[in-house]
This record gives sequence, structure tokens and C-alpha cells, in this order.
Amino acid sequence: MNAYHLLGRTHRLPAQSVQASEREVAPRPKWWRPLLELILAFTLLIALTAASTGVVYLFEEVAHPEISAFADFDGPDHPYLALVTFIGWVASIPAGFIAARLAGRDPRALWSTELCFRWRNFGLALAPALLFLGAEGIHAIASSDRSNATFTPLNFAALVVIMVMAPLQSLSEELFFRGSLVQIVGQWFSRAWLAYLLPLLYFLSGHDYDWHGVVSVVVFALCATFLTYTTRGIEAAAAVHAVGNTVAYAPDAFGMEGVNLAAVSISELVISVLATVAATAAAYVLITRRAPASTS
Repeated sequence: MNAYHLLGRTHRLPAQSVQASEREVAPRPKWWRPLLELILAFTLLIALTAASTGVVYLFEEVAHPEISAFADFDGPDHPYLALVTFIGWVASIPAGFIAARLAGRDPRALWSTELCFRWRNFGLALAPALLFLGAEGIHAIASSDRSNATFTPLNFAALVVIMVMAPLQSLSEELFFRGSLVQIVGQWFSRAWLAYLLPLLYFLSGHDYDWHGVVSVVVFALCATFLTYTTRGIEAAAAVHAVGNTVAYAPDAFGMEGVNLAAVSISELVISVLATVAATAAAYVLITRRAPASTS
């Protein structure tokens, strides 16, 4: 079966012959095709993010809401602030699909080697992620100062928005960093470690924490990469990422501090690493042990 990072080679449009797609190492497309896709992906990512920000700005200019997304605020403890916190990445979900299609390959390959989003894999990874990362989140809340927490209808509305938007934001990041960029690099280089390493380094560059937080993010990035490579799709990594981000942001809806990588201690770092590795290992075991006969 084709490796996930090589799908940019094997699923060109128009559809290639079966013989071409079943070679041990598929032939590289012309050098400029992945470059075109890379430029398109980044351009669309920036454009869609800017467009969503522009919509928020125009809304505030017309409606004059009592809370502004462009003013300083402590956290997404209002449904409007929760919405705008994630809107940029959520609006960018189509970027990779559009870029792949315009570059002449099947955009469905971004999901998995089966050219679809495998809900089975997502669900099997979701269960241990909820268990281990949820426990980490509960521990973080229990250890934090909750004296300023508020529990109004607006707080609960913000929580609902976070629970919807955080998983979508996580999916968008997985599609871009473990999907588009991996398959773009894979069109130039056959070796899996290189196809995954370069996007991983770019992903890490967007997280500005002290060394504790950086270690936690590195561990997560490696685990997400492992799941994408071994399960040949982004679903498992998206599930773990979705739970992690939701758990991190959910306490903010009530003005509480939960998992905070910007201010993590040694003990919190150990808990974070153990929870992430445990969720990843359990997801891998569940998915590979229960793999359908056709994909084993």
C-alpha cells in the first residue's frame, strides 16, 4: 500500500494507471508541481485567514459589539471571543484541498491512503485521548487558582463554541502541517523521515514557549507524526490534537487556568508528556489491532 507521504505522487489528475500507482516508489512529478502547490497552499492559508479577520473587523465596524476582538482580553470567556480565537485556522481548512486540486492531484489524498476521512480511526484515537488528556486537564484545573472563575450563561456558551471550534482548528493544523506540507515534500523526497521532518520543524517554529513548553510541543508533534505515518492518514493525529486543544482552552471559558504550555512547570511537563505518549500509544494499538482485513 502507498505510504501517506507519497500520495502526492501516486494520485495525480487525471487518474494514473493502476500499474503506475503500485510501484514500490512512485515516480516524482515535475519539480515545479509541488513548488506550485506549496505556493498556493501558503497563499490560500494567508488569504483565508486574512479574509476571516476582515469579516470580524467589518462586523465590529457595523455592529459595534460591546466586546472587541481587537482589544486586549484575558481569554475566550465570551462566545464571540471564543469564535474569533479559532476563526482564522478554521477558515483555512479548504486551503490544502484547493492547492492540491489546482496543482493537479487528488485532494482526497490529504485525508488518508484510502482517499477518505476514516471515522473509525478517528473514534478509536478519540477514546484514549479523552481518557489521558482529559485527566491531564482535570489535574491542571484542580491545581490552579479558581477564585476568579465565573459560571454565567455566557461562560457556558463560550464553552460550547470552544468545543466546536477547537477540534476544527486542530483539524486545520493537521491538514496543513501533517497533510499538505508532508505530501508536498514527499513529491520531492522519497524518504519518509525527510518528508515529515521539514513540516515538523515549521510547526514547532510557530510555538513560542520556554523550554518546558517547547519540549511538550515537540513530544506532541512527534506523536502526531508517528500516528500519521503508521496509520497512513491524519485522523488519529487530528483526534489527539482536537482533545488536547479543547482541554487546554475549555477552562478559559470560565476564567480558569488549565493546561498552559506558556507557564508549565517540571511536574506539569512530565504529566503532559506522559499523557500525550499514553494517548498516542493506546490509539496506535487500538487502530492497528482492529484494522480491517483489507488494510492490514
